Amino acid sequence: MTDIATLLSHQQGILTSLKTIISAEKQALLDQDADALLKLAQDKQQYLINLKQNDDTLAKHPDKALLTSEPTLIEKVADSKLILAECKSLNQQNANLIELNIASMNRLSQALQVSRNASSLTYNDKGKTSTISTLGNDFKA
Repeated sequence: MTDIATLLSHQQGILTSLKTIISAEKQALLDQDADALLKLAQDKQQYLINLKQNDDTLAKHPDKALLTSEPTLIEKVADSKLILAECKSLNQQNANLIELNIASMNRLSQALQVSRNASSLTYNDKGKTSTISTLGNDFKA
């Protein structure tokens, strides 16, 4: 079985890499780089899977009691929890940024629809307005 200190160091490495990915994800959101976002989302998912697997291994480790009794391991656990909290905070910021982008796109979509409807405003034979363009389909020869 792997040494618990090694597993904990591996956990910190995964968390540090995850934090880097989440920071890059924020920049891709700001740049509106869809290709980069897709790649980062895949990488992030893989890191989350690795994090879960390592966490499960730590939870099943026969020496897991040392995580709360040995000072050096207690410090590593605290550092890991700090990095995890930073990841959660950054991820929440990204979620807020995504919501803002979605709202902005919805406003743009509505503006485009209003613009399209305003430019296609027509009058029927009774003088009433209509936004549905017939493209001349009701002409009679």
